[in-house]
Amino acid sequence: METKLSQFIQHALDSQPISGTSLIISLYGDAFQYRGGEVWLGSLTNLLEPMGFSDRFVRTSVFRLQKEGWLDIEKIGRRSYYRISERGQNQFRHAESKIYQSEQSKWDGKWDLLLLEAADKDEKVRLKKELSWLGFGQFNASLMAAPSNAQSDIPSLLSELKAAESVVYFRADYPYNRSEKSLKELVSSSWSLQDVAEHYHQFIVLFRPLALLLKDLSDEQISPEQCFQLRLLLIHFYRRVVLKDPLLPDELLPVQWEGEIARHLCTNIYQRIEQAATRYVSEICETTVGELPYPSAYYFRRFGGVLKEIAA
Repeated sequence: METKLSQFIQHALDSQPISGTSLIISLYGDAFQYRGGEVWLGSLTNLLEPMGFSDRFVRTSVFRLQKEGWLDIEKIGRRSYYRISERGQNQFRHAESKIYQSEQSKWDGKWDLLLLEAADKDEKVRLKKELSWLGFGQFNASLMAAPSNAQSDIPSLLSELKAAESVVYFRADYPYNRSEKSLKELVSSSWSLQDVAEHYHQFIVLFRPLALLLKDLSDEQISPEQCFQLRLLLIHFYRRVVLKDPLLPDELLPVQWEGEIARHLCTNIYQRIEQAATRYVSEICETTVGELPYPSAYYFRRFGGVLKEIAA
């Protein structure tokens, strides 16, 4: 029997095209990263087929992710098991810090500035792409900038990017309050904040009705399978937006920033459906040694630690 929840799930699936590789990345990052990172291919199909994704869709997606270095494969008999690769773990850790963040960290008003003047043309293109992914904005043709973060080790970052010799690193203060309006305009342009806000708005419009619907339903009225499907779609759509967000300090953002509203909405929905979704994944999925491991402590620190451990 069709319910309002099943109608919402279908509406979300139809709202925009879904890439197979992107969906599988969302699934691994959300459901398996802190549960061993490995699952049988047949389990992936069992999870996704009820949502309308075929076995061929799943097989093609994980094959591509293996070729791209996100996943490793282990074959035992006729079964294939895919686990997060070392390269994939690094990518997932970076994404995790943005997707499940509870609130913005405090900012001391300082800036990290990277001058790319010495890099050749191709190297500049590569570095701008990598640095943009890491939250830097482009102030001009050769200058990338980001509000300083106490957790960031810029010299180590430049070493990882193989750019320590071609990039000049400065740390700067911003003591002149009278130019604050000009700074906010520069920030908005350099990080395309209007586009980011529009993507957040679309997320809010799509998922706010779900939050209201879940308030009116008891646990018995929501199946574990639906909880899993809702959680996957929630994180998949949120991930696609938040990974494009530089997560700037509040001092640099417009008032009533859509990203803050979206984060609270995502947190509240996730917290409501997480336990049943986790149980469902445990029931459906198999690894090379049997059942999925119990989620590690890091899993329950998501969204500032609002998640409750599942009773044995």
